[in-house]
Amino acid sequence: MKNTWLWLLGISATLAACAMALPQNANWKIETVKTGLERPWSLHFAPDGRMLLTTRYTGQLMSLDISSGATTTLTTTLPNFRPDGEGGMMGMELDSQFATNNKVYICYSYWKGGTQTDANKRNRLSSFVLSSTAVSKEKILLDDMPGWWNHNGCRVILSPDSQYLFFSMGDAAGQGSGPQKAQDLSSLGGKIFRIKTDGSIPTDNPFPNSPIWSLGHRNPQGLAFSPVTGALWSTEHGPEVKDELNVIKRGKNYGWPTCQGVVATCTVSNYQAAIKEYDTTGTVAASDMVFYTGNAFPAWKNNLFFVTLKTGRLYRLELDNERIVKEEILINNDFGRLRDVTVGTDGFLYISTDASVDSRIFRIRPK
Repeated sequence: MKNTWLWLLGISATLAACAMALPQNANWKIETVKTGLERPWSLHFAPDGRMLLTTRYTGQLMSLDISSGATTTLTTTLPNFRPDGEGGMMGMELDSQFATNNKVYICYSYWKGGTQTDANKRNRLSSFVLSSTAVSKEKILLDDMPGWWNHNGCRVILSPDSQYLFFSMGDAAGQGSGPQKAQDLSSLGGKIFRIKTDGSIPTDNPFPNSPIWSLGHRNPQGLAFSPVTGALWSTEHGPEVKDELNVIKRGKNYGWPTCQGVVATCTVSNYQAAIKEYDTTGTVAASDMVFYTGNAFPAWKNNLFFVTLKTGRLYRLELDNERIVKEEILINNDFGRLRDVTVGTDGFLYISTDASVDSRIFRIRPK
């Protein structure tokens, strides 16, 4: 009994030490919001303060009360759902009129025709309507995007004017012609798309009758619009080196697989080099990103934040147009792989981990 008591005291001391080890500085601290989640991929706040999140492998949309930690799982049916490798239920965005129409946009992986073979791995973007208990009324907006066990992209964001959806698709490396799909305008692999919220193709897209906005991408995992310039920024996974930070421009070619990183010239037409590459000797695996627009941290107004998977980092960048003025790492592998970052209705930063067991959500708030 005595040994058991001492063991319990040791466990308690260890847990207390871990809690005290949460990174912080003189101006902010990190708090645990929720534990025990199944790989949350996309976090968004509803106007009423609830957090909505997608769970990659279980394919469910959840509602989280950030005050109590209570969760509600909404019944979600995704036809021929494919929780395969890096695929599953991934990117999500809320409609600008969500408070009244409860519409969300979700990018997910599926088996074409329900047949579970490599040739039938696909991704699609659909809109849905949320009720208090379920996700229903699917409307397919863009279908038959190539999929694989990796490089599925699937980040979704609404344009600042709320008229368009921008979303990413990786090169689905092992599907068809492999990475070369990123350079093929007849393929939906390795692209960033722009469509109207009803799924129609805007007439001013750079390639006639095509949803493609930019090409030459390997696996874009983050999208965010600058509140200052209106430019669309993106993070992109490199092949073990040179993860990219990009500004996405109409009709531009970002080089993959011919070129990568900040190389100034490339043989592809309409080439656009990355703003920065991370780094030349390894990969940080950059994931989601967000511009800070809250009021809790006035000094961070309009700063760009992004998280990484392999190195478990949270970066803060101060920008001057497309130039990085200052860069700071706020979290450095303190929690393992980081998948998503968003700004809450309270102005705090919320970050999710990407663990195979017990994924978590943390928040950064002022002291």
